[in-house]
Amino acid sequence: MRMMFRSVAAESFHPAQVIFMNTELWLLAQDEKIETLVEAFVIGERLKLRRFASVSEVLNMDEPDGGLIFVIDGSGQNINFRQIVKRFKKNFINFEIIVFDSSIDGRSIEDNPENEVDLLLPISIDLEEFMLRASHLVSVRRVKSSAGIVGRSAALREVIDTIIRAAPTEVSILIEGESGSGKELVAKAVHLRSNRRSKGFEAVNCGAMAEGVLESELFGHERGSFTGAVSRRIGLFERADRGTLFLDEVGEMSLTMQVRFLRVIETGEYMRVGGNEKLMTDVRIIAATNRELETSVAGGDFRKDLYYRLKVVQIRIPPLRARQTDIPLLVRHFLIQSSGRHNRRVLSIDKAAMTLMTTYAWPGNVRELANVIDNIVVMSTGDRISVSDIETRLVDGAASQSFPDLPVHVELTRDQLERELIIKSLLSLHNDVQEILSLVRQEGSPSGGKWRRWEEVVDANEDNRPGLDDMEKEAIREALLINGGNRKKAAKQLGLSERTLYRRLKGYGLS
Repeated sequence: MRMMFRSVAAESFHPAQVIFMNTELWLLAQDEKIETLVEAFVIGERLKLRRFASVSEVLNMDEPDGGLIFVIDGSGQNINFRQIVKRFKKNFINFEIIVFDSSIDGRSIEDNPENEVDLLLPISIDLEEFMLRASHLVSVRRVKSSAGIVGRSAALREVIDTIIRAAPTEVSILIEGESGSGKELVAKAVHLRSNRRSKGFEAVNCGAMAEGVLESELFGHERGSFTGAVSRRIGLFERADRGTLFLDEVGEMSLTMQVRFLRVIETGEYMRVGGNEKLMTDVRIIAATNRELETSVAGGDFRKDLYYRLKVVQIRIPPLRARQTDIPLLVRHFLIQSSGRHNRRVLSIDKAAMTLMTTYAWPGNVRELANVIDNIVVMSTGDRISVSDIETRLVDGAASQSFPDLPVHVELTRDQLERELIIKSLLSLHNDVQEILSLVRQEGSPSGGKWRRWEEVVDANEDNRPGLDDMEKEAIREALLINGGNRKKAAKQLGLSERTLYRRLKGYGLS
Protein backbone atom coordinates (compact mmCIF):
# COMPACT_ATOMS: atom_id res chain seq x y z
CA MET A 1 0.00 0.00 0.00
CA ARG A 2 1.25 3.52 -0.64
CA MET A 3 0.60 7.17 0.30
CA MET A 4 1.75 10.81 -0.11
CA PHE A 5 1.31 14.38 1.33
CA ARG A 6 2.16 18.05 1.07
CA SER A 7 2.12 21.21 3.23
CA VAL A 8 4.46 23.66 4.91
CA ALA A 9 6.22 20.62 6.34
CA ALA A 10 5.62 18.42 3.33
CA GLU A 11 7.27 17.99 -0.03
CA SER A 12 5.80 16.77 -3.29
CA PHE A 13 8.00 15.02 -5.83
CA HIS A 14 7.12 13.55 -9.19
CA PRO A 15 9.36 11.50 -11.46
CA ALA A 16 8.56 13.83 -14.33
CA GLN A 17 10.57 16.46 -12.44
CA VAL A 18 13.66 14.25 -12.56
CA ILE A 19 15.95 14.12 -15.56
CA PHE A 20 17.22 10.57 -15.82
CA MET A 21 20.80 10.92 -17.01
CA ASN A 22 22.28 8.02 -18.93
CA THR A 23 25.13 6.15 -17.32
CA GLU A 24 28.18 5.72 -19.52
CA LEU A 25 30.69 2.87 -19.73
CA TRP A 26 34.29 3.88 -20.33
CA LEU A 27 36.59 1.17 -21.67
CA LEU A 28 40.37 1.21 -21.40
CA ALA A 29 41.37 -2.13 -22.89
CA GLN A 30 43.51 -3.80 -25.55
CA ASP A 31 42.27 -7.37 -25.25
CA GLU A 32 39.77 -8.32 -27.96
CA LYS A 33 37.80 -10.65 -25.69
CA ILE A 34 37.22 -7.87 -23.17
CA GLU A 35 36.01 -5.60 -25.95
CA THR A 36 33.63 -8.31 -27.17
CA LEU A 37 32.20 -8.84 -23.67
CA VAL A 38 31.73 -5.12 -23.10
CA GLU A 39 30.13 -4.47 -26.49
CA ALA A 40 27.49 -7.15 -25.85
CA PHE A 41 26.93 -5.87 -22.32
CA VAL A 42 26.31 -2.19 -23.19
CA ILE A 43 23.65 -3.16 -25.71
CA GLY A 44 21.72 -5.16 -23.12
CA GLU A 45 22.07 -2.47 -20.45
CA ARG A 46 21.50 0.46 -22.85
CA LEU A 47 24.76 2.12 -21.86
CA LYS A 48 26.71 4.64 -23.90
CA LEU A 49 30.15 3.18 -24.67
CA ARG A 50 33.31 5.28 -24.90
CA ARG A 51 36.66 3.73 -25.82
CA PHE A 52 39.99 5.19 -24.71
CA ALA A 53 43.52 4.46 -25.87
CA SER A 54 45.36 6.01 -22.89
CA VAL A 55 44.94 6.97 -19.25
CA SER A 56 45.61 10.64 -19.97
CA GLU A 57 42.74 10.63 -22.46
CA VAL A 58 40.41 9.29 -19.73
CA LEU A 59 41.54 11.83 -17.16
CA ASN A 60 40.86 14.74 -19.52
CA MET A 61 37.19 13.81 -19.83
CA ASP A 62 34.31 15.48 -17.96
CA GLU A 63 32.27 13.21 -15.72
CA PRO A 64 28.85 12.39 -17.26
CA ASP A 65 25.75 13.49 -15.34
CA GLY A 66 24.59 9.91 -14.86
CA GLY A 67 27.92 8.66 -13.53
CA LEU A 68 29.99 5.97 -15.16
CA ILE A 69 31.26 2.42 -15.14
CA PHE A 70 35.03 2.36 -15.76
CA VAL A 71 36.35 -0.92 -17.23
CA ILE A 72 40.12 -1.49 -17.21
CA ASP A 73 42.19 -4.18 -18.85
CA GLY A 74 44.69 -4.79 -16.08
CA SER A 75 46.58 -7.53 -17.89
CA GLY A 76 48.28 -5.48 -20.57
CA GLN A 77 51.99 -4.84 -20.66
CA ASN A 78 53.20 -1.97 -18.48
CA ILE A 79 49.71 -1.69 -16.99
CA ASN A 80 49.42 -1.06 -13.24
CA PHE A 81 45.68 -0.89 -12.70
CA ARG A 82 46.06 0.20 -9.07
CA GLN A 83 47.94 3.32 -10.15
CA ILE A 84 45.31 3.98 -12.82
CA VAL A 85 42.51 3.63 -10.27
CA LYS A 86 44.32 5.91 -7.83
CA ARG A 87 44.59 8.67 -10.45
CA PHE A 88 41.04 8.07 -11.63
CA LYS A 89 39.60 8.48 -8.11
CA LYS A 90 41.20 11.93 -7.80
CA ASN A 91 39.39 13.16 -10.92
CA PHE A 92 35.91 11.65 -10.68
CA ILE A 93 33.18 11.29 -8.05
CA ASN A 94 30.31 9.10 -9.30
CA PHE A 95 31.68 5.85 -10.67
CA GLU A 96 32.08 2.10 -10.27
CA ILE A 97 35.18 0.24 -11.44
CA ILE A 98 35.62 -3.16 -13.12
CA VAL A 99 39.09 -4.59 -13.64
CA PHE A 100 39.98 -7.59 -15.81
CA ASP A 101 43.18 -9.33 -14.75
CA SER A 102 44.54 -12.59 -16.12
CA SER A 103 46.43 -13.29 -12.89
CA ILE A 104 43.38 -13.61 -10.62
CA ASP A 105 40.31 -15.74 -10.15
CA GLY A 106 36.87 -14.08 -9.99
CA ARG A 107 36.65 -11.88 -6.93
CA SER A 108 34.32 -9.18 -5.69
CA ILE A 109 34.76 -6.11 -3.55
CA GLU A 110 34.62 -8.20 -0.35
CA ASP A 111 37.95 -9.79 -1.38
CA ASN A 112 39.48 -6.43 -2.18
CA PRO A 113 40.61 -4.94 1.16
CA GLU A 114 41.59 -1.55 -0.24
CA ASN A 115 38.17 -1.05 -1.88
CA GLU A 116 40.02 0.03 -5.02
CA VAL A 117 37.61 -1.62 -7.43
CA ASP A 118 34.10 -2.97 -7.34
CA LEU A 119 34.70 -6.08 -9.46
CA LEU A 120 37.95 -7.95 -10.11
CA LEU A 121 37.35 -10.43 -12.91
CA PRO A 122 39.43 -12.98 -14.79
CA ILE A 123 39.70 -12.47 -18.54
CA SER A 124 38.52 -16.05 -18.94
CA ILE A 125 35.04 -15.20 -17.57
CA ASP A 126 32.16 -16.13 -19.88
CA LEU A 127 29.57 -13.68 -21.15
CA GLU A 128 26.71 -14.95 -18.99
CA GLU A 129 28.68 -14.65 -15.76
CA PHE A 130 30.00 -11.22 -16.74
CA MET A 131 26.51 -9.97 -17.61
CA LEU A 132 25.15 -11.19 -14.26
CA ARG A 133 27.83 -9.58 -12.13
CA ALA A 134 28.27 -6.37 -14.09
CA SER A 135 24.52 -5.71 -14.44
CA HIS A 136 24.19 -5.54 -10.65
CA LEU A 137 26.96 -2.95 -10.59
CA VAL A 138 25.09 -0.90 -13.19
CA SER A 139 22.00 -1.08 -10.96
CA VAL A 140 24.06 0.21 -8.04
CA ARG A 141 25.30 3.14 -10.12
CA ARG A 142 21.82 3.99 -11.42
CA VAL A 143 20.31 3.93 -7.93
CA LYS A 144 22.96 6.36 -6.71
CA SER A 145 22.70 8.67 -9.71
CA SER A 146 18.89 8.81 -9.77
CA ALA A 147 18.64 9.93 -6.13
CA GLY A 148 21.89 11.91 -5.87
CA ILE A 149 23.59 9.50 -3.46
CA VAL A 150 27.37 9.91 -3.32
CA GLY A 151 29.82 7.37 -1.90
CA ARG A 152 31.61 4.06 -2.41
CA SER A 153 32.00 2.71 1.13
CA ALA A 154 31.01 -0.84 2.04
CA ALA A 155 28.49 0.54 4.56
CA LEU A 156 26.73 2.56 1.86
CA ARG A 157 26.89 -0.36 -0.56
CA GLU A 158 24.83 -2.45 1.90
CA VAL A 159 22.13 0.23 1.85
CA ILE A 160 22.11 0.34 -1.97
CA ASP A 161 21.94 -3.46 -2.24
CA THR A 162 18.91 -3.47 0.09
CA ILE A 163 17.22 -0.80 -2.04
CA ILE A 164 17.77 -2.88 -5.18
CA ARG A 165 16.20 -5.95 -3.56
CA ALA A 166 13.28 -4.27 -1.79
CA ALA A 167 12.25 -1.44 -4.14
CA PRO A 168 10.47 -3.55 -6.82
CA THR A 169 8.22 -5.11 -4.15
CA GLU A 170 5.19 -3.56 -2.45
CA VAL A 171 6.32 -3.96 1.17
CA SER A 172 6.54 -1.10 3.66
CA ILE A 173 10.04 0.09 4.51
CA LEU A 174 11.37 1.62 7.71
CA ILE A 175 14.49 3.76 7.32
CA GLU A 176 16.51 4.39 10.47
CA GLY A 177 19.33 6.89 10.75
CA GLU A 178 20.58 9.96 12.55
CA SER A 179 19.41 13.44 11.53
CA GLY A 180 21.14 14.62 8.39
CA SER A 181 22.23 11.15 7.27
CA GLY A 182 20.15 11.15 4.06
CA LYS A 183 16.96 9.25 4.90
CA GLU A 184 14.84 11.08 2.32
CA LEU A 185 17.38 10.43 -0.44
CA VAL A 186 17.13 6.73 0.32
CA ALA A 187 13.32 6.93 0.28
CA LYS A 188 13.41 8.62 -3.15
CA ALA A 189 15.85 5.99 -4.40
CA VAL A 190 13.38 3.27 -3.37
CA HIS A 191 10.53 5.05 -5.14
CA LEU A 192 12.50 5.60 -8.35
CA ARG A 193 13.46 1.92 -8.43
CA SER A 194 9.90 0.75 -7.74
CA ASN A 195 7.00 -0.11 -10.05
CA ARG A 196 5.30 3.06 -8.79
CA ARG A 197 7.99 5.41 -10.14
CA SER A 198 5.67 6.82 -12.81
CA LYS A 199 3.39 8.15 -10.05
CA GLY A 200 4.05 10.73 -7.35
CA PHE A 201 6.27 10.72 -4.27
CA GLU A 202 4.93 12.72 -1.33
CA ALA A 203 6.88 13.45 1.85
CA VAL A 204 5.79 14.89 5.17
CA ASN A 205 7.56 15.53 8.46
CA CYS A 206 5.31 14.14 11.19
CA GLY A 207 7.24 15.95 13.90
CA ALA A 208 6.76 19.39 12.34
CA MET A 209 2.96 19.55 12.64
CA ALA A 210 0.40 19.47 15.42
CA GLU A 211 -1.90 16.44 15.53
CA GLY A 212 -4.87 18.24 14.00
CA VAL A 213 -2.83 19.69 11.17
CA LEU A 214 -1.24 16.32 10.38
CA GLU A 215 -4.68 14.68 10.40
CA SER A 216 -5.94 17.20 7.85
CA GLU A 217 -2.83 16.75 5.72
CA LEU A 218 -3.16 12.98 5.61
CA PHE A 219 -6.92 12.53 5.37
CA GLY A 220 -8.07 15.86 3.95
CA HIS A 221 -11.13 17.70 5.31
CA GLU A 222 -14.57 18.85 4.30
CA ARG A 223 -15.70 22.44 4.17
CA GLY A 224 -16.86 23.65 7.59
CA SER A 225 -15.36 20.68 9.45
CA PHE A 226 -13.51 23.11 11.73
CA THR A 227 -12.94 26.85 12.09
CA GLY A 228 -11.08 28.06 9.03
CA ALA A 229 -12.06 25.13 6.80
CA VAL A 230 -13.56 27.34 4.09
CA SER A 231 -13.29 24.69 1.38
CA ARG A 232 -12.73 20.99 0.88
CA ARG A 233 -9.09 19.90 1.09
CA ILE A 234 -7.75 16.82 -0.67
CA GLY A 235 -5.53 14.83 1.69
CA LEU A 236 -2.30 13.05 0.99
CA PHE A 237 -3.88 9.61 0.95
CA GLU A 238 -6.01 10.79 -1.94
CA ARG A 239 -3.26 12.69 -3.77
CA ALA A 240 -0.80 9.84 -3.36
CA ASP A 241 -3.03 7.16 -4.76
CA ARG A 242 -0.86 4.61 -6.63
CA GLY A 243 2.26 6.49 -5.57
CA THR A 244 4.61 6.52 -2.56
CA LEU A 245 4.14 8.22 0.79
CA PHE A 246 7.22 9.08 2.85
CA LEU A 247 6.63 9.69 6.56
CA ASP A 248 9.65 11.37 8.11
CA GLU A 249 10.01 11.37 11.91
CA VAL A 250 7.20 8.85 12.16
CA GLY A 251 8.09 8.27 15.81
CA GLU A 252 6.69 11.72 16.65
CA MET A 253 3.17 10.75 15.58
CA SER A 254 0.67 10.76 18.45
CA LEU A 255 -0.95 7.50 19.61
CA THR A 256 -4.35 8.73 18.39
CA MET A 257 -2.97 9.37 14.92
CA GLN A 258 -1.18 6.03 14.97
CA VAL A 259 -4.51 4.24 15.40
CA ARG A 260 -6.10 6.01 12.44
CA PHE A 261 -3.00 5.58 10.32
CA LEU A 262 -2.78 1.87 11.09
CA ARG A 263 -6.37 1.34 9.92
CA VAL A 264 -5.61 2.90 6.55
CA ILE A 265 -2.56 0.67 6.14
CA GLU A 266 -4.59 -2.43 6.96
CA THR A 267 -7.76 -1.71 4.98
CA GLY A 268 -6.98 1.11 2.56
CA GLU A 269 -10.14 2.87 3.81
CA TYR A 270 -10.33 6.37 5.28
CA MET A 271 -12.63 9.41 5.55
CA ARG A 272 -11.87 13.08 5.31
CA VAL A 273 -12.05 15.06 8.54
CA GLY A 274 -15.69 16.09 8.98
CA GLY A 275 -16.86 13.79 6.22
CA ASN A 276 -18.87 10.56 6.11
CA GLU A 277 -17.88 9.24 2.69
CA LYS A 278 -15.57 6.21 2.71
CA LEU A 279 -12.62 6.61 0.37
CA MET A 280 -10.01 4.10 -0.78
CA THR A 281 -6.30 4.60 -1.31
CA ASP A 282 -3.45 2.49 -2.69
CA VAL A 283 -0.17 3.81 -1.37
CA ARG A 284 3.22 2.37 -0.57
CA ILE A 285 4.50 3.50 2.83
CA ILE A 286 8.11 4.41 3.49
CA ALA A 287 8.70 5.67 7.03
CA ALA A 288 11.81 7.13 8.62
CA THR A 289 12.96 7.86 12.15
CA ASN A 290 16.02 9.11 13.98
CA ARG A 291 14.85 7.37 17.17
CA GLU A 292 15.01 3.79 18.34
CA LEU A 293 11.37 2.86 17.74
CA GLU A 294 11.81 -0.40 19.64
CA THR A 295 12.48 1.68 22.76
CA SER A 296 9.38 3.78 22.05
CA VAL A 297 7.34 0.58 21.66
CA ALA A 298 8.65 -0.77 24.97
CA GLY A 299 7.80 2.55 26.65
CA GLY A 300 4.26 2.60 25.26
CA ASP A 301 4.84 5.66 23.06
CA PHE A 302 4.56 3.79 19.77
CA ARG A 303 2.15 1.02 18.85
CA LYS A 304 3.75 -2.39 18.41
CA ASP A 305 1.35 -3.43 15.64
CA LEU A 306 2.12 -0.29 13.63
CA TYR A 307 5.84 -0.75 14.22
CA TYR A 308 5.79 -4.24 12.72
CA ARG A 309 3.61 -3.06 9.85
CA LEU A 310 6.17 -0.38 8.96
CA LYS A 311 9.37 -2.41 9.32
CA VAL A 312 8.72 -5.26 6.90
CA VAL A 313 12.05 -4.20 5.45
CA GLN A 314 14.44 -2.21 7.61
CA ILE A 315 17.20 0.01 6.20
CA ARG A 316 19.78 1.40 8.61
CA ILE A 317 21.70 4.37 7.21
CA PRO A 318 25.22 4.58 8.67
CA PRO A 319 26.27 7.93 10.17
CA LEU A 320 28.89 9.82 8.20
CA ARG A 321 31.59 9.03 10.78
CA ALA A 322 31.10 5.33 9.94
CA ARG A 323 31.81 5.90 6.23
CA GLN A 324 34.93 8.02 6.35
CA THR A 325 36.13 6.87 2.91
CA ASP A 326 33.10 8.64 1.39
CA ILE A 327 33.95 12.04 2.88
CA PRO A 328 36.51 13.14 0.22
CA LEU A 329 34.01 12.29 -2.52
CA LEU A 330 31.24 14.19 -0.72
CA VAL A 331 33.51 17.21 -0.14
CA ARG A 332 34.32 17.43 -3.85
CA HIS A 333 30.66 16.83 -4.77
CA PHE A 334 29.44 19.66 -2.51
CA LEU A 335 32.23 21.99 -3.66
CA ILE A 336 31.18 21.59 -7.29
CA GLN A 337 27.47 21.78 -6.43
CA SER A 338 27.80 24.86 -4.22
CA SER A 339 30.16 26.67 -6.59
CA GLY A 340 27.70 26.23 -9.44
CA ARG A 341 24.74 27.35 -7.32
CA HIS A 342 26.49 30.52 -6.11
CA ASN A 343 28.39 31.22 -9.34
CA ARG A 344 31.75 30.91 -7.60
CA ARG A 345 34.98 29.26 -8.68
CA VAL A 346 35.61 25.72 -7.47
CA LEU A 347 38.14 25.90 -4.64
CA SER A 348 40.99 23.46 -4.17
CA ILE A 349 41.58 21.95 -0.76
CA ASP A 350 44.74 21.34 1.26
CA LYS A 351 45.59 17.75 2.08
CA ALA A 352 45.64 18.56 5.82
CA ALA A 353 42.18 20.14 5.56
CA MET A 354 40.82 17.04 3.82
CA THR A 355 42.39 14.83 6.49
CA LEU A 356 40.73 16.93 9.19
CA MET A 357 37.30 16.63 7.57
CA THR A 358 37.78 12.90 7.11
CA THR A 359 38.57 12.31 10.80
CA TYR A 360 36.01 14.75 12.25
CA ALA A 361 32.96 13.16 13.93
CA TRP A 362 30.28 15.12 11.96
CA PRO A 363 27.42 14.97 14.50
CA GLY A 364 25.17 16.62 11.90
CA ASN A 365 26.21 14.03 9.31
CA VAL A 366 26.02 14.78 5.56
CA ARG A 367 23.79 17.82 6.12
CA GLU A 368 26.41 19.43 8.36
CA LEU A 369 29.18 18.70 5.85
CA ALA A 370 27.13 20.25 3.03
CA ASN A 371 26.45 23.37 5.12
CA VAL A 372 30.14 23.77 6.04
CA ILE A 373 31.18 23.54 2.38
CA ASP A 374 28.41 25.94 1.34
CA ASN A 375 29.55 28.48 3.91
CA ILE A 376 33.19 28.20 2.80
CA VAL A 377 32.32 28.65 -0.88
CA VAL A 378 30.27 31.77 -0.15
CA MET A 379 32.55 33.40 2.42
CA SER A 380 36.05 32.36 1.34
CA THR A 381 38.36 34.98 -0.18
CA GLY A 382 41.26 32.64 -0.98
CA ASP A 383 41.90 30.04 -3.63
CA ARG A 384 42.37 27.04 -1.32
CA ILE A 385 40.55 25.63 1.67
CA SER A 386 42.91 25.39 4.66
CA VAL A 387 42.71 23.69 8.04
CA SER A 388 41.78 26.99 9.70
CA ASP A 389 38.85 27.42 7.27
CA ILE A 390 37.48 24.10 8.49
CA GLU A 391 38.22 24.48 12.20
CA THR A 392 36.35 27.77 12.53
CA ARG A 393 33.21 26.23 11.07
CA LEU A 394 33.01 23.03 13.08
CA VAL A 395 31.01 22.59 16.31
CA ASP A 396 32.57 24.79 19.02
CA GLY A 397 35.58 25.13 16.74
CA ALA A 398 36.76 21.84 18.25
CA ALA A 399 37.68 20.23 14.99
CA SER A 400 40.02 17.65 16.45
CA GLN A 401 37.88 16.63 19.40
CA SER A 402 35.60 13.68 19.37
CA PHE A 403 32.16 14.16 20.89
CA PRO A 404 31.91 12.44 24.29
CA ASP A 405 28.23 11.73 23.83
CA LEU A 406 28.63 10.19 20.40
CA PRO A 407 29.93 6.68 19.66
CA VAL A 408 32.65 7.78 17.23
CA HIS A 409 34.81 4.66 17.56
CA VAL A 410 33.34 3.10 14.46
CA GLU A 411 35.37 -0.09 14.77
CA LEU A 412 33.30 -1.07 17.83
CA THR A 413 30.03 -2.97 17.65
CA ARG A 414 26.73 -1.35 18.55
CA ASP A 415 26.61 -3.19 21.88
CA GLN A 416 30.16 -2.05 22.69
CA LEU A 417 29.30 1.55 21.84
CA GLU A 418 26.23 1.49 24.08
CA ARG A 419 28.26 -0.08 26.89
CA GLU A 420 30.88 2.66 26.55
CA LEU A 421 28.24 5.38 26.84
CA ILE A 422 26.70 3.71 29.89
CA ILE A 423 30.10 3.39 31.58
CA LYS A 424 30.86 7.06 30.91
CA SER A 425 27.52 8.07 32.44
CA LEU A 426 28.17 5.92 35.52
CA LEU A 427 31.68 7.33 35.89
CA SER A 428 30.30 10.85 35.70
CA LEU A 429 27.68 10.00 38.33
CA HIS A 430 30.27 8.37 40.56
CA ASN A 431 32.57 11.39 40.33
CA ASP A 432 29.70 13.73 41.23
CA VAL A 433 28.83 11.62 44.28
CA GLN A 434 32.45 11.55 45.43
CA GLU A 435 32.78 15.32 45.08
CA ILE A 436 29.60 15.94 47.07
CA LEU A 437 30.74 13.61 49.84
CA SER A 438 34.12 15.26 49.93
CA LEU A 439 32.50 18.65 50.41
CA VAL A 440 30.05 17.66 53.16
CA ARG A 441 32.70 15.72 55.09
CA GLN A 442 35.04 18.67 55.36
CA GLU A 443 35.89 19.85 58.86
CA GLY A 444 33.64 22.65 59.95
CA SER A 445 30.76 21.59 57.78
CA PRO A 446 27.57 21.82 59.90
CA SER A 447 26.17 18.67 58.37
CA GLY A 448 29.45 16.90 57.80
CA GLY A 449 29.20 14.68 60.88
CA LYS A 450 26.28 12.61 59.74
CA TRP A 451 27.98 11.91 56.38
CA ARG A 452 31.35 10.76 57.75
CA ARG A 453 30.10 7.21 58.24
CA TRP A 454 28.33 7.12 54.87
CA GLU A 455 28.91 4.00 52.85
CA GLU A 456 27.37 2.58 49.69
CA VAL A 457 24.17 0.64 50.36
CA VAL A 458 23.78 -2.58 48.41
CA ASP A 459 20.58 -4.60 48.14
CA ALA A 460 20.99 -7.78 50.18
CA ASN A 461 19.64 -9.78 47.25
CA GLU A 462 22.20 -8.28 44.87
CA ASP A 463 25.46 -9.18 46.61
CA ASN A 464 26.93 -10.55 43.42
CA ARG A 465 26.36 -7.39 41.38
CA PRO A 466 29.29 -5.00 41.01
CA GLY A 467 29.14 -1.59 42.70
CA LEU A 468 30.19 1.68 41.09
CA ASP A 469 33.77 1.26 42.31
CA ASP A 470 34.02 -2.15 40.66
CA MET A 471 32.56 -0.85 37.42
CA GLU A 472 34.88 2.14 37.41
CA LYS A 473 37.89 -0.07 38.08
CA GLU A 474 36.91 -2.36 35.21
CA ALA A 475 36.30 0.61 32.87
CA ILE A 476 39.75 2.04 33.67
CA ARG A 477 41.43 -1.32 33.14
CA GLU A 478 39.64 -1.74 29.80
CA ALA A 479 40.49 1.81 28.63
CA LEU A 480 44.18 1.23 29.41
CA LEU A 481 44.09 -2.05 27.52
CA ILE A 482 42.44 -0.48 24.46
CA ASN A 483 44.95 2.40 24.44
CA GLY A 484 48.03 0.23 24.95
CA GLY A 485 48.68 1.54 28.44
CA ASN A 486 48.70 5.19 27.31
CA ARG A 487 47.23 7.06 30.30
CA LYS A 488 46.62 10.27 28.42
CA LYS A 489 44.51 8.53 25.77
CA ALA A 490 42.74 6.40 28.38
CA ALA A 491 41.85 9.49 30.43
CA LYS A 492 40.46 11.21 27.34
CA GLN A 493 38.35 8.16 26.47
CA LEU A 494 36.99 7.99 30.02
CA GLY A 495 36.29 11.71 30.20
CA LEU A 496 38.70 12.14 33.15
CA SER A 497 41.68 14.43 33.68
CA GLU A 498 45.08 12.74 33.78
CA ARG A 499 45.48 13.70 37.45
CA THR A 500 42.13 12.14 38.36
CA LEU A 501 43.01 8.99 36.45
CA TYR A 502 46.36 8.79 38.30
CA ARG A 503 44.55 9.01 41.66
CA ARG A 504 42.09 6.32 40.56
CA LEU A 505 44.94 4.02 39.44
CA LYS A 506 46.70 4.47 42.76
CA GLY A 507 43.49 3.98 44.74
CA TYR A 508 42.58 0.79 42.88
CA GLY A 509 46.11 -0.57 42.93
CA LEU A 510 46.39 -0.51 39.14
CA SER A 511 49.48 1.68 38.86
